[in-house]
Amino acid sequence: MKDYLLISNTNENKISNNYLDIVSKHVKKSTNEKIAYKELSFRKAYQWELPSNQYDIKLKKIMTDFQSNHGIDCNFIIETSKRKKKLLLADMDSTIIKEESLDELAKQIGKEKEVSFITNEAMNGRLDFKKALKKRVAILKGNTADILETIKKNVNINDGAKELVKTMNVNGSITVLVSGGFTFLTEYLKDVLDFTYTHANRLQIIERESKKFEFTGKVEEPILDKNAKLEYLNDYIKKYNISHKDTICVGDGANDIEMIKNASIGVSFYGKTALNKVADIHFYNTNLLGLLYAQGYADSDIIY
Repeated sequence: MKDYLLISNTNENKISNNYLDIVSKHVKKSTNEKIAYKELSFRKAYQWELPSNQYDIKLKKIMTDFQSNHGIDCNFIIETSKRKKKLLLADMDSTIIKEESLDELAKQIGKEKEVSFITNEAMNGRLDFKKALKKRVAILKGNTADILETIKKNVNINDGAKELVKTMNVNGSITVLVSGGFTFLTEYLKDVLDFTYTHANRLQIIERESKKFEFTGKVEEPILDKNAKLEYLNDYIKKYNISHKDTICVGDGANDIEMIKNASIGVSFYGKTALNKVADIHFYNTNLLGLLYAQGYADSDIIY
């Protein structure tokens, strides 16, 4: 087994030689070894291979302070098996895409403020997800389903998402988009990003005599929540006869906690406090390419 220290910031070209020297000195002091860093991305991502469990615990505190002072993500990664994972499960809203899809639907009918408040409470774990979902969807009742096409046209995919999915696919991994959001968008993103599988909730829509389609204000059962996300993780592990050690999961909210807790590498992507408490890796300054760097991929390995 090996441990790794990964530092990254893909938002700015800011990891200078001075920063690398500072981290290297702390690593040497902690391990009593001179350990050379490996460049994964020029001025954006670097790693140090550490002797497992032989580095001073103070190094973690030092790197936490370094992150706070310099805006560079610092993560310790324990290699439990093959570092490149065979299964990716990714949340959609505020993870693969920038938006919260229900908030965007509410914006189309002038109910954004009302719905976004409920979303925030649910994502921070202060409101039961199923109750929050039903409450928000009820607000859509009677509105035309045409707005779904508007959402698809205007959705913003987060930087690194395309490369993350494509690179893992090419390397033989299974990539799964699993969301408490809705199938109209996950199915669209499956086509755009080439996820192997997608799972989400389904909005109930009816056709009126006028040939117009409207929301009923209900979600079709069963509702996909945090427990369902964990079930999908376990289902794919069984389906492909792999181990939990072969998995990496990413999300941002309380609905992702169980999935993240049970992955070999659980990633909080600009996550809420509730998720940050259980995640192995936290990205605040790094885009979704960080999940590839965490698996040891360098820019030369990434499929663009």
